[in-house]
Amino acid sequence: MLKVQVFLREDQKAALKALSVRLGQKQSDLIRRSIDKFLEEGARNDKNWRQAAAQIAGLWRGRDDLGAASDFRQSVKRRFNAGG
Repeated sequence: MLKVQVFLREDQKAALKALSVRLGQKQSDLIRRSIDKFLEEGARNDKNWRQAAAQIAGLWRGRDDLGAASDFRQSVKRRFNAGG
């Protein structure tokens, strides 16, 4: 494991200490679990966002009445290297 130093507000430190005592777990273990949970949630959100984008791909295909939305469509295609 690597050592990382972080600064906590007084209320955060107090809450972390109280939780540690209540659960009978080290503060460092609680912090690591919290970071893991945060990272998993971020990965899940990224995956959900990409899945949603893939599901709507082609929604505007063939439309000539979109005006400015057409520019948005082109930017999305460039960003995700999407075809069609």
